[in-house]
Amino acid sequence: MDYKKIDKDNLTIHLINTSRFKTINVVVFFTREFNKNDIVYGNLLAYNMVYSSKKYNTKNKIAIHGEELYGAKVSSSFGLSGKLESFVFSLDFVNPKYTDSKYMKESLDYLKEVVFNPNVENEEFNLEYYNIIKNDIISKINSIKINPNLYAGIEYAKIMYDKTPTSYSSIPTLEELESIDNKKLYKFYKTLFDGSFKIDVCVLGEVDESIVNIIEDMFKGIKCNNKKMSLTINHKYKDEVIEKQESLHFNQSKLYIGYRLIDMSDHELNHVLRIYNTILGTMNDSILFNIVREENSLCYSIGSYVTKYNPSLTIYAGINKDNYEKTIELIKKCVDNMSDEKQVSRLFDSAKKTINTYLNNYYDDVISQINTYYNREFESVEDVETLRDNINKVTIDEVINLNKKIKLSTIYLLKGDNN
Repeated sequence: MDYKKIDKDNLTIHLINTSRFKTINVVVFFTREFNKNDIVYGNLLAYNMVYSSKKYNTKNKIAIHGEELYGAKVSSSFGLSGKLESFVFSLDFVNPKYTDSKYMKESLDYLKEVVFNPNVENEEFNLEYYNIIKNDIISKINSIKINPNLYAGIEYAKIMYDKTPTSYSSIPTLEELESIDNKKLYKFYKTLFDGSFKIDVCVLGEVDESIVNIIEDMFKGIKCNNKKMSLTINHKYKDEVIEKQESLHFNQSKLYIGYRLIDMSDHELNHVLRIYNTILGTMNDSILFNIVREENSLCYSIGSYVTKYNPSLTIYAGINKDNYEKTIELIKKCVDNMSDEKQVSRLFDSAKKTINTYLNNYYDDVISQINTYYNREFESVEDVETLRDNINKVTIDEVINLNKKIKLSTIYLLKGDNN
């Protein structure tokens, strides 16, 4: 693999040259600092852009053209990460060395059509398709309350990460959706190119630098924000533990317990915590799984995850509401056990093996590789082998001592009234 970064006034191009795949992936990131008012636009825009374009003005036409390019696919998404929001447009197509050289330019023109030539008339997105997308999002919003995992995760985040970008769901409210129309959406679309957003184009595959000229031409005349941005949120958590319960008509109850991470070094956050979290709640033989589920049969599912850019550790479980107090007691015991050398030592080597197996998957994961180079625009990111070496150097004592920097912050229960 060979990597080259090309900085231009109006965009940054990342060439990740590898012969590992028979496809070429081109991903365009429009990034700026989070604004809660953009969430509704993000949802509408991401779907509208790939539904149709000016040239391919129906859903069938845009799909058929992709098939004409040997199954080329263009997708889009809107996402929140740390302090930033991003619109992402992705193209993947068969490397033209296996088809015909003309398909390099034609496939990139397909992406160009989607990004720069939306299905717009009189400065309004096509109303018929706009309403189809709007109704799809309405269905998505209405489905939140019938999806206990999703609903509980959203409500927990509101409490745990109060007044920070992480407290917001990437799904808008019905009120926000009704405040937008197809004309306002087009007005927002134009801000992608007015200098508000940083623009990165990542290319992964077996390519040479001739693709740079095509990309530069594609973005000619576009403005870009080159202001330095960061993903990390400096959240000042409250000292007292916040506990909240609410009820909905589900069979199962959902429990979320959030711990804040206090003054961790980069090594602790990126290496030691990964092993700590694996032992606690992600590996098959984790402490949480063994004690809460296997030994006491108090949950249907249990695990843990780390929120890196708003530093925190979350434990989640599907439980019966009658087991609420006992489950919390045992979860706290599990976290306490992370200070027990005997407990940690028993799982320490297995945790490292689990992480190393996961890291091996990096080389076959196009998205992970692209995101690594993209994220380096906002933070220090180790290459996968440096990360592996640093994780393998972590000691049992470092894992045990990490418990001193983890403090309970939030307990949230979505009570299933049907059980």
